[in-house]
Amino acid sequence: MTESYDAIVIGGGVVGAATAFNLKALGCERVLLIERDQTCCGGTAKSCAIIRTHYSIPSNTRLAQHSLGVFENFRDVLGHEDADCGWVHTGYLILAPDGEVATSLEANLAMQAEAGAETRPIDKAEATSLNPLLALDDVAAIGFEPRSGFADPHQTTYSYVRAALDQGVDLLRSRAVLGLIRDGDRVTGVETYAADISAGLVVAAMGPWSPRLGQWLGMDIPIELSRHTVVTFSTAEPYETSFPIVKDLTTDNKIYIRPTTAQGALVGTGDFGKPLDSVDSLEDFDGPVDMGFIATLGDQLAHRMPVYGAGEFTGTWDGPYDITPDWNPILGPVEEAPGLHLACGFSGHGFKLAPAVSEMVARTALGMTPDIDISPYRLGRFTDGELLMGAYGPGSIS
Repeated sequence: MTESYDAIVIGGGVVGAATAFNLKALGCERVLLIERDQTCCGGTAKSCAIIRTHYSIPSNTRLAQHSLGVFENFRDVLGHEDADCGWVHTGYLILAPDGEVATSLEANLAMQAEAGAETRPIDKAEATSLNPLLALDDVAAIGFEPRSGFADPHQTTYSYVRAALDQGVDLLRSRAVLGLIRDGDRVTGVETYAADISAGLVVAAMGPWSPRLGQWLGMDIPIELSRHTVVTFSTAEPYETSFPIVKDLTTDNKIYIRPTTAQGALVGTGDFGKPLDSVDSLEDFDGPVDMGFIATLGDQLAHRMPVYGAGEFTGTWDGPYDITPDWNPILGPVEEAPGLHLACGFSGHGFKLAPAVSEMVARTALGMTPDIDISPYRLGRFTDGELLMGAYGPGSIS
């Protein structure tokens, strides 16, 4: 006998867990969250979990603002006494070199102020008062977000899962989805090795496994996969968690520098990373340590914070990105497959947008009007030529 639900969410990362929670909270009776392995074991588990609102695309700013409010008030929003996202309030600095990038930064700060975001330009003196480790000789413009910070991806995801389960959401772990059930064009459920499961709607929040959707549907889902390496360093002078996160647009690879809870520095890049051939590459993901890459990031860190010239390399890990042609997510219904809704292709900003995206996707899937319009993120924008291109060029700061 085929099991039946009102809604199935595929993917137990933060976006899938939050979407299942929001579907139930919005009144969907029978909700199933299904995960191929364990919850928070894919891209979410490797996230640096930076929360910021600085974007050059207004709809991204609105989503990020909504999400920031959730992270700041996480327990109250989830309505669960044990909910904890591991929020650390730091603030966020954006550094730009002279020229076009500085001009774009200044214009974006003005746009964000009009949209209600708490971001503003500051001078070098104020920046170094916020983070005295910084050297800013080659910086022409600086933006500051006082409310930003970072969270814990595991705590956040598990809190969404617990809150969803307590509301009555069902969870199936270690159950890979092998395909979609269709009645004509309409998606009516999912296939698994154990049984088919039917549903009135299906939300695919599959992260880097999303290219499989194209195979199941017989259509193009324009997502490329890449490997991103994160490196941590320590030094005798701690990078306090009260010092802001730094986004350094003076570097070609758009590095970011985040304090760690151990008062070291975590460094990653906002570029494409190293391409992965296919979803199959995710099954054996961890590769050898690239010491040349680590040295490059160490040099860039020491240039921006000279104290790290005498720092030590302390660790590294790799995480997968699912990247769309415009580096922005694919959200909402699939016109060619009624009953299917997407939340994928986050290109490095899935965690920070997850609270807002999950709510807006859930509202849309249930036929409600979302507070933030997600139609600009529709799958059809790629064929319609309406890409959401950021002002800073390709990369995860759209």
